[in-house]
Amino acid sequence: MEIKGVKIGDKFKYQKNLVAKVVDFHIVTSVKTGKLVQYLCVAQLVNGLAKNEFEVPFASVIRNKTK
Repeated sequence: MEIKGVKIGDKFKYQKNLVAKVVDFHIVTSVKTGKLVQYLCVAQLVNGLAKNEFEVPFASVIRNKTK
């Protein structure tokens, strides 16, 4: 699945010397109307001890993508 040019599994530079990987997308919908409100990109650090997940903008992933 690709949303706004980002796929699950894409790696990108996060901060100065950390690398993170996109692990999931969250879909936000309205309870009242049922319409799609927004997509959220969720990432996790690759080379660190922490395994928590965090939201990151799609533009940051595209701009800092590694190969």
